[in-house]
Amino acid sequence: MNNVIMILCDELRADMLGCMGNEQVKTPHLDDLSKDCVVFEQAYCNSPMCVPSRVSIATGRYAHSHGALDNMLSPLDDEKSFYKTLQDKGYHTFNHGKWHCNINPLKFGMDSHTGGGTDQNDIEKKVTCFGITDRELRKKTDYGRNNGEVPLIIYGTRPSHKDDTLDSLVTANYLSDLDALTESGEIRKQPIFARLSIMDPHTPYIPAEPYASMYKPEDIDLPVSFDEDLTGKPVLQKYFMKARGFDQVTEEEYRKSKASYQGLVTPVDDRVGKVIKSLKDKDLYDESLLIFIADHGSMMGEHGFIEKWGYMYDQVVRIPLMIKLPESMMTQDMKGKHLDSFVESVDILPTVMEVLGIEQTIEEAERVQGRSLLPYMTGQVDKHKDKVFSQYYCGSLQNKSALMVRDNKYKLTSYPEGTDLEGFLPNDHPLKMSQMFDRDSVLGELYDLEKDPDEVNNLFDDPEYRQIKEKYLQELDKWMKSLGDVVDEATMPAKNPLSFHVIRQGENMLNAQAMLEGEKRWGKLKRKSFVC
Repeated sequence: MNNVIMILCDELRADMLGCMGNEQVKTPHLDDLSKDCVVFEQAYCNSPMCVPSRVSIATGRYAHSHGALDNMLSPLDDEKSFYKTLQDKGYHTFNHGKWHCNINPLKFGMDSHTGGGTDQNDIEKKVTCFGITDRELRKKTDYGRNNGEVPLIIYGTRPSHKDDTLDSLVTANYLSDLDALTESGEIRKQPIFARLSIMDPHTPYIPAEPYASMYKPEDIDLPVSFDEDLTGKPVLQKYFMKARGFDQVTEEEYRKSKASYQGLVTPVDDRVGKVIKSLKDKDLYDESLLIFIADHGSMMGEHGFIEKWGYMYDQVVRIPLMIKLPESMMTQDMKGKHLDSFVESVDILPTVMEVLGIEQTIEEAERVQGRSLLPYMTGQVDKHKDKVFSQYYCGSLQNKSALMVRDNKYKLTSYPEGTDLEGFLPNDHPLKMSQMFDRDSVLGELYDLEKDPDEVNNLFDDPEYRQIKEKYLQELDKWMKSLGDVVDEATMPAKNPLSFHVIRQGENMLNAQAMLEGEKRWGKLKRKSFVC
């Protein structure tokens, strides 16, 4: 039985790696790894948010089916991860690092889970996504935040030593576990599923030195859309632009933010290098199935945004994905092969099952909505998928998800509740009853990606593209109907006591941790058949 190594990053864009064509960011270890892998150039997450994406990776199912539509919701009680399947088949399963599936790891198939926080020094414990908790430490730290709801640290220098950061400790603990299993001989008796979940390059965008000085803001090229005014875009995007204060971010701050983000990508690469070296030193590398993936990407100034929230531009839905098969299955022509057909996060589970030769029950197989990548990797088929789907839901601002379909020619995103957002806001919200809601509603986005790869010119309401729009709306309709029973989105806020206003989204990590430690449940969510 082959060992399975999964390295999962948070908020890592596909275009940040050298092996994906980036000539500025230093990723030598990932570039070397890619030479032993099949690299998927058109991999897409099924939601540009942590929880729904991570649960889709684990279950092989879209968010409308597994129930965790956004970061404030947990998967339904009957959802089964492939971690659990491997555990049932005799694998020793463990996770180090960020979990963020909103379900107890032990219930989702992990023999053990270590977040890494207990090893943090006093300085690290005072650094959060949202700011630095200690007043004196703030005075000594060079950093900047966006000015709005859910402010995040978007650039700066981490006050910790590079070896003391959370992800450095998580990686060290992960490697220590591999050492212990090797020294005890247990790894030869029982196969492992070893998941390393790296927080970087998620906010806070404050890399430690020397990475903080590695990329100079003045050398950063800003995207062509960074100063876009969002005219002709859905109101949800305009809301997040105003509510989160991105309309106040200066050109210099955009450059600093991207430089800091890139300064978090290179230490990710360094940690991957340590893992690969350890696997090779222990003779575990060749015959392991290794998966490198991210849950979603991040905006770096495109359309004026930083991070994610409220949109499905390629920068947040396109992800890096590399898979190394066991050496006995990997032919020479597969090594370093780049494939350009579309693949999705939901395809990971069936791929793992087929590579390992694990047979699922008929019921389990019927529930899986992804498709194994193995035939595509081995050249048995020339194409995997001709389109991908994604969804964005924020239970405090929507009763229905925004839905995306993308192929090589067009991308369409539907915002079915584009006229209703104002009604979700409290009466004293500064944007309630503002002129932002007085303009004509834009209920979707349509881009001709061949002519407009930067997704600037929205054709959704262009009469010349009416038939194309209808075609892709029908594709979304067909996709949703194919899912069968799905969750009732309209009941989500009532069943989610944490979802009152979007500002609460920022507290999710604390609430999720409290749920895991206190066995708090948010109730079983109701399923229903989707009706268009």
